[in-house]
Amino acid sequence: MELLSLKPGILIWTWVTFIVLLVILRRVAWKPLIKMIEDREKAISEDMRKTEQSRIEAEQFMSEQREKLAETHEEVKKIMEENKQIAEKTRKEIIEKAREEANKLIDRGKSDIERERKEALLAIRKEVSSLVVGAASKLIEMQIDEKKHRELIDKSIDQLGKN
Repeated sequence: MELLSLKPGILIWTWVTFIVLLVILRRVAWKPLIKMIEDREKAISEDMRKTEQSRIEAEQFMSEQREKLAETHEEVKKIMEENKQIAEKTRKEIIEKAREEANKLIDRGKSDIERERKEALLAIRKEVSSLVVGAASKLIEMQIDEKKHRELIDKSIDQLGKN
């Protein structure tokens, strides 16, 4: 039991040793530990500040990108509308040109038909007149009775049909 008994000399030396050890630890270990903790705290604080700044910059960047995207959408919409108007205008121009060409072709066709009709009538007149002259000359050359007259007319009509 002697170990558990308190002796004033040991108690004083224990306290002196504890205080000396505490002073040595304070000078040797405590200040570097505190400095290291303060440095770590500053680093964490700086990292948090940078993180917050990065977050704010990212939000600003996202906001700018959203605005640019909205502007781009508006520009695309505007360009599409302009292209639609241009396409409609081009379509109308093409249709108008096609109508003009069709009208020109129709007019040209009508004039060609009229010219061909006049030429055909002229040719028919020439043919009829030559047939009449031929028939008249044949009539003059021969004495025609009613039967021969009919035969001559039928021959002339047949020749006209063949030509």
